[in-house]
Amino acid sequence: MKQIKKVAALTVLLSFCFFVSSSLADSEGIIKYRKNVMKSSGGHMGAIVDILKNDLPLQAHILDHARSINQNSKMILEMFPIGSGLGDTKAKPAIWENWSKYESAVNAFVRESSKLVKVAESGDMKALAKQFRATGKTCGGCHKNFRERE
Repeated sequence: MKQIKKVAALTVLLSFCFFVSSSLADSEGIIKYRKNVMKSSGGHMGAIVDILKNDLPLQAHILDHARSINQNSKMILEMFPIGSGLGDTKAKPAIWENWSKYESAVNAFVRESSKLVKVAESGDMKALAKQFRATGKTCGGCHKNFRERE
């Protein structure tokens, strides 16, 4: 009887270990992916800042950067499936604990980055700077509530 209990306990323990390691392995790929997409968004934001701040003769590039930011924004919700908070991530559990609040924050980013594209299409640099700040605020709002600080 003791042997059966030991085998049962060992089976449960090994199953748990397999599940946890499997979940971590599953999370690892999506975490790497979303980090790259987020870095991409940050890079496009930084590129726009560089063009505006340094008065670079690359204003025609701003529209492409704005479109890339907007496209990335539309992918965010899918990059945070349930269970992908395990592993090397700065994503706070608050994402999955309060999904509707997270979804609302991401939708604000989608909305503002869509406006950024429209303003970039117009070529109005003054309006672009204003909309760029509004878009950036949505990034910061999400990072403040749903991302661990460095």
